[in-house]
Amino acid sequence: MERQHSSQAPGIFGTLVRHFFGRFFDTESLSPQGEPEVGVTQALGILATPGAFFVLVFRPLTLTGWNLVAARYMFISFSMTVMGFLMVFEWNALFPDRRDYQVLTPLPVRLSTLFLAKAAALAIFLGIFLLDVNFFSVLLWPGVDGGNDFFGILWAHVTAVLASGLFAALATAALHGLLITFLRGWLYRRVSVAVQTILMALLVMNLFLTPLVAFRIPWVAAHHPDWLYWFPGFWFSGFYENIRPATHNLPLRELGVFATRALWCAATLFLLTFLPGYRGHARRVLETTPPATAGPGRLRTAFDRLLGRTLLRNPVEYAVFHFISQTITRSLKHRLFLATYGGFGAAYEVMTFGSGPSGLMILPLTLSFLLVSGLRAAFNFPAELSANWTFQLSEINGAQAYLAATRKWILVCAILPLFLLMAPMEFAYFPPAAALFHLAYGITTSVLLMEVMFFGFRKVAFTCAHLPGKVNLVFLGVMYIFGFSAYSSTMRALEARLTHSPVLALAFFALAGALYIAVSRSGRKMLGPNPVLDFEDPAEPIVRTLGLATR
Repeated sequence: MERQHSSQAPGIFGTLVRHFFGRFFDTESLSPQGEPEVGVTQALGILATPGAFFVLVFRPLTLTGWNLVAARYMFISFSMTVMGFLMVFEWNALFPDRRDYQVLTPLPVRLSTLFLAKAAALAIFLGIFLLDVNFFSVLLWPGVDGGNDFFGILWAHVTAVLASGLFAALATAALHGLLITFLRGWLYRRVSVAVQTILMALLVMNLFLTPLVAFRIPWVAAHHPDWLYWFPGFWFSGFYENIRPATHNLPLRELGVFATRALWCAATLFLLTFLPGYRGHARRVLETTPPATAGPGRLRTAFDRLLGRTLLRNPVEYAVFHFISQTITRSLKHRLFLATYGGFGAAYEVMTFGSGPSGLMILPLTLSFLLVSGLRAAFNFPAELSANWTFQLSEINGAQAYLAATRKWILVCAILPLFLLMAPMEFAYFPPAAALFHLAYGITTSVLLMEVMFFGFRKVAFTCAHLPGKVNLVFLGVMYIFGFSAYSSTMRALEARLTHSPVLALAFFALAGALYIAVSRSGRKMLGPNPVLDFEDPAEPIVRTLGLATR
């Protein structure tokens, strides 16, 4: 029996590696339409493109000194950000889940074999994406660096970008390992979801701030060298400088040792949380109550009762309101999609703080535009399309209650929390009266923006089949950027005029109320007397006619 087991072990191990490797490509974030092979192929192509583009942009410049350090930082940051994205997408696949344990534990397979197979699959998976992200930048980099040692330039760049990307992946996995080791049950689930969403937003923010940070490195190194220890991107810029000096700046070079230690620490934490905690995680996964059966807390229950007695007296509105809340908290693809918008908003906020009070006045308008437009986009693609039959069967009294619940959710769970978070900053930088006016103005314009963006919207959020091929992405992107800039600048200019005239301010709020009523009535009129919900976007006709008719 021992001889038979040992002879089958290599085959079992290879099968497990292929199984776990395939599970990495089977997440809803990488293949939301159910075609993982197509989604991964597209992802690999998209991720390889930025490195090639930017290295071709830098190539004719032949950079040296601090300019070379800035260019190095951009490629290091991109490698780290993409690998961080990847680990956030695969957050729930880093450890075997409940389905894996229920299927695999009854089989005569040792837990150590499961662990080694999972680790091998993860190493292959990370290696593929790490090479893909950095392939073209490594291949073409010697023309960017102004030095003469071709192989030395190539080796330094390969080592720096691969080490930085590996650190980001291991650090993210180690963070998840710490959570799964020290937290239990519902606390682990809630904290894990929050950490995953925050990481996504931070990575998006870092992506947009990378060029700004890259060209500030000389100032930071000269005036605040201690700041260099605050961010991993600086560590690996120092690691690169240590391998191949461009400026011979001592504070920057000292970071090379710190980056090496950080990489070893991330790898050690990853192994420590994977190895000893593997058996405990297996037991807890099987024993823990699934999220769907866990009840809400006392605060949530009290809040639900308050809404049911005041804002959501209609049972349909109450049901749709909570359906939206539950979907956003449980759907990975929608949560990460909205975190992307949040990361862009956070990056814009960081850039705004340097522009004084004028930037702070436009910030709430910008964030509200991102929030409402992000929700409008997220509501369009489904969470579980095959389950929308429940809404189709329950639609017996028209669509008005469903549409009203959507708007109430945006107001209660999106717009009002945004301005509550902005309130401390408003009162810190402006007099109380001005701060109150800014908040009231921002909420009013956000509600009007919501009515405009959801004009003609006749869907229950997350239940309608979405055909992205119908959308011209280039045209949509241009219109989005134009609307974003025009809305923010126009509303900011109007607010500046209203702050100097209380009479005009009162007239604005009265006009805004009338405009809201007019837009709402116009939207209901456009939907017709007996509006019905859309559960499938109409497809383009296979045969197009010219609209000609004979008489």
